[in-house]
Amino acid sequence: MPGVAPPGSDGTAVYLDGAGHPMDMGTARASGGSREAAALGCTPVSGRDNPHRSATGVAVSGHGWWKKGNCSSDRAKVFNCLYEWYTDNSWRQQACSPTKTLKPGGGSTQRTAARHDCRDTERTSWRNHVDVDVVGEIDTAEKPMNQAEVNCRVY
Repeated sequence: MPGVAPPGSDGTAVYLDGAGHPMDMGTARASGGSREAAALGCTPVSGRDNPHRSATGVAVSGHGWWKKGNCSSDRAKVFNCLYEWYTDNSWRQQACSPTKTLKPGGGSTQRTAARHDCRDTERTSWRNHVDVDVVGEIDTAEKPMNQAEVNCRVY
């Protein structure tokens, strides 16, 4: 069953893909954490917002974008995915955006959007992870996230 993630669940939770298979989230971290420099290549700034109720109906949404950081390319392939907390100590993938090639900066035209309709409005924890792959450059591999409680349950 979905619910609100308890404190301390970060280190022990498992991520499951849409088919229920375990996922390796690499160096997933909450917003505001420090980023280790890549041995080679560049470090883009992966932008994402908190999961939130969509303005277009009873749905949960999240967005992804990027900024150049120390990268020289002006294009990156970006996608984001939404994960719902389950009381069995798992984050389950519920929706992913299409991958888009974006210019840096964000804004309504330079971002990705993941969205999933809600079954009901029970308060549930959600995470929005973003993945940025800078075109033509080696970059860091983390999938940073923002977490929020949203009045949306998918299960």
